[in-house]
Amino acid sequence: MRALLIDPSASGVSGDMIAAALAELGGGAEALRRLAAALPECLEGVRGAEVRLEKVERAGVVATAVKLELVEEDVDRRFQDFHAALRKLRARLGLSDYVYGRARRALELLEEAERRVHGGSGGHLHELGSADTLFDAVAAPLLVEHAGLAGCRILSTPVAVGRGSVKIEHGVVSVPAPAARQLLALRGIPFRLGPVEGELATPTGLAVLAALADEFVEETSAARILRLGYGAGWRDYGTQPLSVAEVELAEALPSDSVAVLETNVDDVDGELLAYVRDLALEKGALDFYAIPATGKRGRPAFLIQVIAEPGRALELARLLMRELGTLGVRVQRVSRVKLERETREVEVEGSRVRVKVAYGERGEIVRVKPEHADLERIARESGKSLRLLREEVLKALALGSAAAGTGRSPQAGEAPSEGRR
Repeated sequence: MRALLIDPSASGVSGDMIAAALAELGGGAEALRRLAAALPECLEGVRGAEVRLEKVERAGVVATAVKLELVEEDVDRRFQDFHAALRKLRARLGLSDYVYGRARRALELLEEAERRVHGGSGGHLHELGSADTLFDAVAAPLLVEHAGLAGCRILSTPVAVGRGSVKIEHGVVSVPAPAARQLLALRGIPFRLGPVEGELATPTGLAVLAALADEFVEETSAARILRLGYGAGWRDYGTQPLSVAEVELAEALPSDSVAVLETNVDDVDGELLAYVRDLALEKGALDFYAIPATGKRGRPAFLIQVIAEPGRALELARLLMRELGTLGVRVQRVSRVKLERETREVEVEGSRVRVKVAYGERGEIVRVKPEHADLERIARESGKSLRLLREEVLKALALGSAAAGTGRSPQAGEAPSEGRR
């Protein structure tokens, strides 16, 4: 599978860095010049715009840098002005739905971040009012399309955001700056502080990245690089430049990362464990285990294990310490592979039963699990055997799958217990 892999894990990210890396990977300098030339006619207050591409060196690596030179009046712009200009650019340059949609999404993310930071309608651009914000939002998807990668899956590694403080229009703030923090939260972008002092991730860069990326990953399946591009900003922080790579990924099962929380307890009873389990699941835990163990001095104990999305780990760790009285919780992030799955509905006895269906790598059905709560409810209402109801559900699902040609028919023996993982 072909994919575009963006790596801001050491460089951070800005709008011009993404454009520069994509221009080095797939060309498109002339497309950038046409975009710059169209700005004066599409955005009020821009009297002239030219773009130049130069080679620079960052941390011993030669990279491309993009500089947009503007002759611009002091205009108090709002996001609606950018959206209007984007529509004009679409008409003038014949921008595709892909380019227009991704650029619009970047502007929408910036607008929402500003609204969350400053309150009100969020329409004011504050420090984002320069025309280069609009240029960066359009340039990135334009160059993705120029490189022939618009149909590919776009992946990104976690973003280095820098550390320390930075002075903005409203005063001195810590890194990442408020708008950047909101953008990280809006898309759930994974990030790391450092590796150097300074603001490595700008709001525009994060918005463009969030609008482009289909998924943020810690690692990928085995990959082969087909094309590579490096992009640098004009300020040298001593870090390597941002890289973008067209890669051929080995076929693999879908994967993601989860947090595994563990703690040992030897002084809690079953009633308390059941209560904490229910609380954890209500707070978003994917699974909860109380595994019998032998503790210190041979005392009976439990190993408590909770599986959760990484973003919920801290909240769940606090819950375990508060409710169980444990003094610490071990937290580790692990990768997992998983089968594709969906939830279908089947009608039996005039009621709907939810059914979890899992698929193998070739699209065949490999696991079927009717929702027990639905079966139990119908069994109580109808007086019919729960076992027979389960068989009816599997039969109905098999007939539906055969008619739709979606995979082999599930058998009654293919209904093993399926966890929530």
